[in-house]
Amino acid sequence: MQMTTQRAFIIRAMLLWLAACLLCSALLYAEQIRRQYWQFDRAYTLLFSTVSTALTQNESVIPILNGDEDLTLLQQKFPQIQALEKTHNRPLDAPRVEQFSAAHYWLYNPYKQIRVRIDLEPLLRSSSHFASVKLTQDDAPPFSVYRWQWTRQFPQHFQPFTLNAGANPEWGNFSLLPHLLIATGWAIFVGMGGLLLWGRRQQRSDRQRADYYQHARLNTLGEMSAGVVHEINQPLTATQMWLQGGMRQLTNGHHEEALHAMRSALTQTQRISELLTRFRAHLTQEEVAMTKVSLAQSWQRVSNLLEHEPGSKQIRITHDLADVQIQADKLWLEQVLHNLLSNAIQVQQGNPHGWVHIRSESVDDRVKVIITDGGPGFSPQALKHAMMPLFSERQGGLGLGLTLTESLMTKMNGTLQLANSPQGGAEISLWFIKEN
Repeated sequence: MQMTTQRAFIIRAMLLWLAACLLCSALLYAEQIRRQYWQFDRAYTLLFSTVSTALTQNESVIPILNGDEDLTLLQQKFPQIQALEKTHNRPLDAPRVEQFSAAHYWLYNPYKQIRVRIDLEPLLRSSSHFASVKLTQDDAPPFSVYRWQWTRQFPQHFQPFTLNAGANPEWGNFSLLPHLLIATGWAIFVGMGGLLLWGRRQQRSDRQRADYYQHARLNTLGEMSAGVVHEINQPLTATQMWLQGGMRQLTNGHHEEALHAMRSALTQTQRISELLTRFRAHLTQEEVAMTKVSLAQSWQRVSNLLEHEPGSKQIRITHDLADVQIQADKLWLEQVLHNLLSNAIQVQQGNPHGWVHIRSESVDDRVKVIITDGGPGFSPQALKHAMMPLFSERQGGLGLGLTLTESLMTKMNGTLQLANSPQGGAEISLWFIKEN
């Protein structure tokens, strides 16, 4: 009887041991396969981030190119650019991208009539984890021969690509040692210790990834904040001048003049509020619809805002604007005109005979706006690099005014051209779509 009970106990113990071994081995095997998947997934995320950075660089650099840059110097910062060519009479509504292979395509800027050839093959080859990786335009069907598939579309508006990757699990790629330890009775200890170590490693990786994304976001916000500071600096200065003038008028007992100064200061603060609202909309990627805008009314509003800028009273501002409507965003249009008029006033400080003239003319379905002034005009270096970020020949200038202005014109489907007038001074041409 005792022998029978002992035998039954041993059989039950062996069955329990066998069940524990099979269960723990199955769990460990599944964990190893799952780790393979996460390794592929992290590799895909890294590859997607690398390619997305290159696409962002492409869309950032093409608006500031004019087709005459040195390709060798350009490739030092943007190695994915293989060629830079000028185009002729390319329609503005033509496709911005022409893909001619899996990782090669042409990226166009029809407003400046240039194109660049992009080669992303080295970036795709850098990830050797996958059985297949390809870059397709628009939505493409995923791989059908791989158990694990990844597909994600890039957010860049003018480069609507999708990154597809596929891989199969390596069923035979696992370690036998943990299974042997499980078979000898250490399965639970080894399994729990491994899971605890993996959990801590994942937590550390998650924290590092979160810190990286936070750092990248702060850098991006820093660049954008520099642009916002540039835009709100002038209305803030004007607000301060109006408030100081209003206080002096109140001290002298001129209540009507003080009330006018307060109203003008309120107008400037409202402009700052609109700029900050648009900045928030840009951060949240809210779309801004183009509307019908009166060019003459926008110019009048900008002139009124700048009429009391330091030195502006010595500048004679005239206009010859046709009564036309254009497709634009009202605030963006005023920002463009404000930047250009403010620059024209600043370069003529101390000139008692300074002047600024703006005129418009209709050319087919577009409106051309020409702004000329009596300043010294653009230097040869400024004509070549004025659109580059942080380039400025004016002492104390941030070098963002013309860059932001060109960016706003591009967003409104318009173009900006710089030149010198034959009579002397600067000549800036703006092209807008006419509203019928």
